[in-house]
Amino acid sequence: MNSVQHDVAGKKFLILQDGREAHLVYREIGSHVWDLYHTFVPTNFRGKGIASQLAEAALKAARAETKKIIPNCSFVQTYLKRHPEYSDLVILE
Repeated sequence: MNSVQHDVAGKKFLILQDGREAHLVYREIGSHVWDLYHTFVPTNFRGKGIASQLAEAALKAARAETKKIIPNCSFVQTYLKRHPEYSDLVILE
């Protein structure tokens, strides 16, 4: 599986595999907040931990860039329940 890329201009974290894209998209709210609002993994790549890789990459990048996050994506919400070490990044709208 390919590694996660951060497409800053497209505001998404993505993995390209066999010409297909899995992604976690966000919008910037001000200069210090990312609203992580949608994760998509193509059907034939599901069940391989790709969504978790995307969420982890987004959360690590948010921490590195001193961003806070709003987890509007249901997958990101589930990921955060399993990984409370990222709870310090979460703010509410």
